[in-house]
Amino acid sequence: MKKMSKVILSASMLLASSSAWSASLTLAGDYAINGTTVAARPELGGVVLEDMISSYSFTGTAGQQLEGNIQNRVVRSVDGTVDFYWRIMPTGGNDDIEAFRVTGFDGFSLDADWRIDGLGSASPDTARYFGAGSGAVNFLFETDPVGADVQGAIDDSVFLFLDTDAVNYSLTGQFDLLCADSGCVSQSYETFAPSEVPLPAAVWLFTSGLLGLAGIGRLKRKLK
Repeated sequence: MKKMSKVILSASMLLASSSAWSASLTLAGDYAINGTTVAARPELGGVVLEDMISSYSFTGTAGQQLEGNIQNRVVRSVDGTVDFYWRIMPTGGNDDIEAFRVTGFDGFSLDADWRIDGLGSASPDTARYFGAGSGAVNFLFETDPVGADVQGAIDDSVFLFLDTDAVNYSLTGQFDLLCADSGCVSQSYETFAPSEVPLPAAVWLFTSGLLGLAGIGRLKRKLK
């Protein structure tokens, strides 16, 4: 079982944080995320299945101009499930990215965090979960937005991730990006997301039992 730390703030908000543990998204609300590593969480190790670059470009209502690329990655982790990663890589513009929102994850167990042991420098403070039925998670860069730093260099984000209990995936998710201004939001772009709702454990055991009995029946017929 994956380790986690939870502090319940209210019926509608739960905050989980640790340098080694991720935020297990259960109730709608804001979760602090401090970053983690594969050394701290060995179950994050695995094999990269997909690594796709998609471009974004949008204009805010106050004249903001933002453009760049998103690295979309899918990893088959050592526990057999698939995890989903994103990295924001601005190429220009006159404002910073302060939120990255993904959808398409309803019906799955979700742990949100970012990788300390990966590329990039700008890191999110918070994962905002919109609750069951929404399938949406917003990574918020409240103190370290993605864009130009004080020296004028453009900072990429770290790898954000959702650790899931899904075993399959497809290009059925969506992401968008936001500035600090509510009128500065991109269109939605395609990304990877889980492609099926996992069976409850009891149903899976029952189905496995039926398949096993069917196999025994076929074997007996062959032996006659």
